[in-house]
Amino acid sequence: MNRYTRAVTVALLLTVVLAGCAPAATPTPAGPKVITFGCAVEMTGAKSTEGMAMKDGLDLWVDWTNSHGGIEVGGESYNVEIIYYDDESDPQTAAKLTEKLITEHGTKLLFGPFSSAITIATAAIGEKYEALTMATLANGEDVYNQGYKYVFSCLPPAGNYLRLLIEMAATQLDPKPETCVVLALDDPFGLSCAEGIDRYAREAGFEVLLYEKYPSDAKDLSSLLTKVKGLEPDMILASSLFSQAMLITRQAKELNVCAPLLSFTVGPNFPEFIESLGPDADYVFCSEWWLPSMGWSCPVFGSAKEWGDMFVERYGYIPSYHAAAGSAAGVLYKLAIEKADSLEVDKIRDALASLDVEIFWGPHAFDERGRNIKGGSAPIQIQDGKLVAVYPPEMAEADPIYPFPCWDER
Repeated sequence: MNRYTRAVTVALLLTVVLAGCAPAATPTPAGPKVITFGCAVEMTGAKSTEGMAMKDGLDLWVDWTNSHGGIEVGGESYNVEIIYYDDESDPQTAAKLTEKLITEHGTKLLFGPFSSAITIATAAIGEKYEALTMATLANGEDVYNQGYKYVFSCLPPAGNYLRLLIEMAATQLDPKPETCVVLALDDPFGLSCAEGIDRYAREAGFEVLLYEKYPSDAKDLSSLLTKVKGLEPDMILASSLFSQAMLITRQAKELNVCAPLLSFTVGPNFPEFIESLGPDADYVFCSEWWLPSMGWSCPVFGSAKEWGDMFVERYGYIPSYHAAAGSAAGVLYKLAIEKADSLEVDKIRDALASLDVEIFWGPHAFDERGRNIKGGSAPIQIQDGKLVAVYPPEMAEADPIYPFPCWDER
């Protein structure tokens, strides 16, 4: 099956209809019962890079779970399956497909898509039908400010994204930066990130010379970057997704914008960033919610490194946190269902709310809004075409290279 086309995973044995409060599950004579999950995700469109990485992580979790005894409920073992639809990176499409998953396929256990902007739309549908949403890759505050009871975040809050990078800049870099500009991607995720960046930068004593929003669909940011160049900041800190990080880096080179530190929230952690930019990707920073070197242990996958090795063996590329989040979301569902010892949605919801666990992704516990309040991120930098952790010291694989060599001096 082509992984970039609309995909619907059909159970070969039996679909368990998780509708209402107490879904029924009856085995066929030939095989185990099956728990069916639903997921509308970006397989095509502007956010497909992130969406497909998440799907790879979900698929790895499905196969691993089914080959390792499934999920145990009431003394019986259940296999798992996911019904996928391509939301085409569009919120309205995602909302319609989420409703279809609930009303036509009967599943009330959902994996949310990539991006807060789209998850806001899908979580509203889930709440309407009292269907659970594990927001796999959405940590913008707007998702969790709606008063919803049935949405939980795999990621920590977006505002924490560059907190440790700013701490690193304040305590580890020589000469110490003094000024910065904050470029804010104008969508729910980007603004949540940028507000946190701005707050932590000021708290660390940095002078914020500019805080400016830019459109999520921008094709040309040369005017904004020319403005930034004139301010001569020590740091450019941008909330971004993959496409924006690519655009800003390319145009920064064209305009010879040479801040000593250039960092994004998302983008450089994708293999495509390095593959597309080559040596121009070197020295760029971002932060990762997850790395295989972080040393977390897991009751399901063993450790961060073991999961990472398994992923590389299966897919042939080094996973970003987007892929790891897919498997992590599945693990959280498995742990909650087994803790609830039930397939009743409200019992699974209560079990999720009470989790306080460490898995290969890191620590997880949820506040009353469904946010993961225990996770964190680590600054990474591209050095000689490779991503390396540079802070905090206990996780660092190399020292940060600073200041950024100017484009015309490379």
